[in-house]
Amino acid sequence: MPYCVDETNGIVALAEASSEGWKEAGRFQLSPQTKIRSSSGKIWPHPVIANGKLYLRDQDLFFDVKQP
Repeated sequence: MPYCVDETNGIVALAEASSEGWKEAGRFQLSPQTKIRSSSGKIWPHPVIANGKLYLRDQDLFFDVKQP
C-alpha cells in the first residue's frame, strides 16, 4: 500500500492506488516528533515494509505502523 508524507508536519496518508484513482485507507501524524531537527528542517522518514507492516524512522525515532 503506497504512502505519502507531508514533510512539513509529519502527516502520513496510506492509500490504495489504481487506474481508477486514489482511495485513502488511513491518515495519521507522526508523533512524537524528534527534537533533533532544526526549526527549518523537514520530516523525511525512512520507510521499510516487512511482513505487511510499514516501519518509519525519523532521526532518533522509530515508528511501527499498523495497517487499518
